[in-house]
Amino acid sequence: MTMLLWSPLIAQALIAQVSANAPKPGDWQFGWISVGIVAGVATGVCIVAWIILRIIRARERRITNSPWQLFKDLTAAHELNHRERNLLTRLAQQFRLEQPAVLFVEPAWWEADRLGQAWSRRLPEIEKLRRRLFASR
Repeated sequence: MTMLLWSPLIAQALIAQVSANAPKPGDWQFGWISVGIVAGVATGVCIVAWIILRIIRARERRITNSPWQLFKDLTAAHELNHRERNLLTRLAQQFRLEQPAVLFVEPAWWEADRLGQAWSRRLPEIEKLRRRLFASR
């Protein structure tokens, strides 16, 4: 019961103490220099964020429209090992393909006549990979 009587008195004392420390009209000094600094920092943060977003968007567009990224995704989807990926990459570079992913959809690129004499040592490996990629499922 005594606590109920003391609660309002304690609350009034706390309010009086906070009020005593609060700034009074005229005590606060307004500085345009501080406002300028805050505005400059905020503008700088906005500019940096804008630049970062533009870089990220440009990178996404470049990756999205990249023939070599599609090729890389297809090699991963077919679970090709490093050696097989290198073999396909060399084939695409030899034929100077604008779309190296065409190796995954056109078996004509895999014919021994088209490959030429330079690939004669690798023909068994190439034939094995061709059968794996173009197998009927």
